[in-house]
Amino acid sequence: MLTQERRNLPQRPYAVPDYKISPSSASIATTNHSPSNMPRIALILGSTRTPSAGPVLAGMITSIFTPLLPADTSLTTIDLKEHPIPLYTSGAPPAGLKGDNPYPDAQTNAWSALIRSFDGFIFLTPQYNWGFPAPLKLALDALYHEWKAKPALVVSYGSHGGGKGNAQLRQVLTGLHMRLCDKFVELEFAKAHDLAGGEIEKETEEKWRAEEKRKELKQAWEVFVASFTAAA
Repeated sequence: MLTQERRNLPQRPYAVPDYKISPSSASIATTNHSPSNMPRIALILGSTRTPSAGPVLAGMITSIFTPLLPADTSLTTIDLKEHPIPLYTSGAPPAGLKGDNPYPDAQTNAWSALIRSFDGFIFLTPQYNWGFPAPLKLALDALYHEWKAKPALVVSYGSHGGGKGNAQLRQVLTGLHMRLCDKFVELEFAKAHDLAGGEIEKETEEKWRAEEKRKELKQAWEVFVASFTAAA
């Protein structure tokens, strides 16, 4: 996980100014000035593929959400590739485990500590075969109490916007008893978009601008942030 100070994300020459899409990178994080007890929000990249549009989309989303951050709140992006979790596990199911380092392996205990350090989550996921990626499911299922009662917002993307994967992920988050945001966002690529690439092409940017996706993301963010107040 990489954390860096809030900054203006660079644009490619043809980028739509509203989105301020950044170049692809392994992990992007944006924070405002905040004390150690600040509310912490994590944006989790659901895809571990290389290349992936996820890091570029994370840059776009953080550039939209950062000016809207409440006082003393941070927004950090987590790349699942940097937090490997064992596929084969042993011991009691996560729902039966509590406390510090309750898991039988170091990787899951590290993942548990990281997730416990955040107060809410934005899940950015592609759609694979009408579902969401297996690494994200593994990351969710490895824990239980660490997710419980925390606000969650889902943003999906794909050739048709990732609607089925979005719905499936929201169902799983409901099963984890997270405070699921009623509003969600689907980002549909333009028809000629290169799905094998790791960039967001001009036609897709223009499509999202015409569909007012920036406005839709802001509206979802407002509902998401309101859930923190409701929980207080």
